[in-house]
Amino acid sequence: MKGKRVNKLFKDSIILGFFFTSFIFANVKIGYIDSNEIMTKFEEVRQVQVSLEKEQRKLQSEMEGLIQQLDSLRQEYERQRLLMSDARRQEKEQELARSEQRIQKFQMDKFGPEGEIYRKQNELLKPVLAKIDEAIQAVGKRQQYDYIMDAVGGAIVYALDSNNLTEDVIEELRKSQATSK
Repeated sequence: MKGKRVNKLFKDSIILGFFFTSFIFANVKIGYIDSNEIMTKFEEVRQVQVSLEKEQRKLQSEMEGLIQQLDSLRQEYERQRLLMSDARRQEKEQELARSEQRIQKFQMDKFGPEGEIYRKQNELLKPVLAKIDEAIQAVGKRQQYDYIMDAVGGAIVYALDSNNLTEDVIEELRKSQATSK
């Protein structure tokens, strides 16, 4: 009997919670954007992509040149290996290893997660993303949205400053830290 009552109270509190939440959010205006669509349709993003593709093709061409050099060294080594002295063979093997390392380093420096292409992309996209953010902020203010979410990532991309509770939370943390000492 007692379990049924607790279960009913739990169900009633959930229903009441949903009702209360609906009431609270009734006056909140929430919108969303599709950042993928914005990035696809905004001409400046396409210009950045074209520029990055040119740079990537240039670097890819350089890398292919390094790979061709390595292939030539390997072919030469294989043709002459049997005729080489042990010292000369070791020297050529070290040269091949250095060439392979140069290619790996080039690949990381240019195409890796912190590579030149990544830095160039960030450099070129930064002003474009700033323009997109300005547009979102302007639409949010003009149309009086409380929040604008990104449908792709689920992140809040605009919010009224009056809804920002960051300082309140920091103050609460300071209070709790002071009382615990």
